[in-house]
Amino acid sequence: MATEARSLVLPIEDMKTLLNHNVPVEDRATYQLQYEAEVASNNIDFQTKFQYAFCLIHSSNRNDIKKGALMFEEIFKEGNEEIKRDSLFYLAVAETKQKNYCSAQKYAKAFLSVEPTNIQAQQLDVYIQKQLKKDGLTGMALFGAATIFGGAAAIVVGSLAVGAALGYSLVKRKGQ
Repeated sequence: MATEARSLVLPIEDMKTLLNHNVPVEDRATYQLQYEAEVASNNIDFQTKFQYAFCLIHSSNRNDIKKGALMFEEIFKEGNEEIKRDSLFYLAVAETKQKNYCSAQKYAKAFLSVEPTNIQAQQLDVYIQKQLKKDGLTGMALFGAATIFGGAAAIVVGSLAVGAALGYSLVKRKGQ
């Protein structure tokens, strides 16, 4: 389970490998059937729920990722300390995959407050910070472009309005 993921150390530039990892459809189906059987019997094992949530967040389907994140939130609220810690990490992964970088950073920082020497979580946090910076710069560039074009449009409209007012007053004067 989580020990497999924790032993995997990726260079920062390869963090996308973790984020783009998709669980095979057969594995997802196996864990889904097991989880649904346990739900039906009202006897859900945390390991099963964890594994199914793991499969969901490692899907290419956005709805699966959201469902997996919700399951990890439930696991966090109900689980023991180790499962809570691991849930924080996978919540950070799920939020990163959904490009919810502020939430992802919150989960990554919470995980690192419990386990500050975890290399993979540190690398994920750095990746999230880079994405936040990139999105921030993109947002500022878009805002700047909108401001420039908006300002140019306001100048043109303002000039037209002033010109129309002057023209109207000249026509009115000649008419008198």
